[in-house]
Amino acid sequence: MQLISYIFFRVMVFLFSIIPFWVLYRLSDGLRFLFLNVIKYRYKVVKENLENAFPEKSEMEINILIEKSYQNLCDILLEGIKGMSLSDAEVMKRYKFINPEIADQFYDKGQNIVGMASHYGNWEWAVQAISLQLKCITVGVVARIKNKYLDAYVQKYRTHENVMVLYPDMASPIIANWDKRPALFVYIADQSPPRNAGDKAQWINFLNQDTACLWGGDRMARKMGYPAINMAINRVKRGYYEVRLDVITEDSQNTPDGEITEKFMRRLEQQIIAKPQNWLWSHKRWKLKK
Repeated sequence: MQLISYIFFRVMVFLFSIIPFWVLYRLSDGLRFLFLNVIKYRYKVVKENLENAFPEKSEMEINILIEKSYQNLCDILLEGIKGMSLSDAEVMKRYKFINPEIADQFYDKGQNIVGMASHYGNWEWAVQAISLQLKCITVGVVARIKNKYLDAYVQKYRTHENVMVLYPDMASPIIANWDKRPALFVYIADQSPPRNAGDKAQWINFLNQDTACLWGGDRMARKMGYPAINMAINRVKRGYYEVRLDVITEDSQNTPDGEITEKFMRRLEQQIIAKPQNWLWSHKRWKLKK
């Protein structure tokens, strides 16, 4: 079954490579209708997450956000497949780091950095765009895909001349002993920790709820004394994104345990409140209870 899924995915990558973006977004519109109105994919999760995050919003406002969040989900799904065949020129046009000097200043000093990112907007195109726009090597800490064939293919796609990926269980020793040119170690920090790791998680009141947060980026930055930066993705319009970098702290070693995570989550919270539809609400973000 895994092999069949992989072959189907490769066929989709080929088909998406030859269709223009206007067709892609018509397909996304159809997929949104299917997910929302027919399959009702994780509808209960999306609705419950939005209601708990925004208790002040009316039923009509929540329903509008539900529809917009499904549009976001379908756009990033199809954009992710389309991205596997995009040229460098197309990526540069559609996905821009608007202040790369924030990261480049540390590269010029010979310093490694920890980057904190989220599932807000399109994060997959960043893999190709970041290698073209920042000076440093980028090392992403990513979860394995259960399908071994897809995992191998996607990780190969994610690996470029200036980009590599690490699985969480192998990341710490490699980062701690990094001896290559200065790197940006990126942690997708808005995921829910594993169910058996609740005692290690840092708990933060986030979007009106007690929220268990991953600790890897925070603790690695403090352990190694690496500056920590926030990587905020913004959808400018359909198919076009900007990433703004800002420094969370330059003095990680003297930062209290959990403060980097707290500051990152506060930045993300404000971004979500401004444009809730661009976050991934179908994720079971609050499955762990305090």
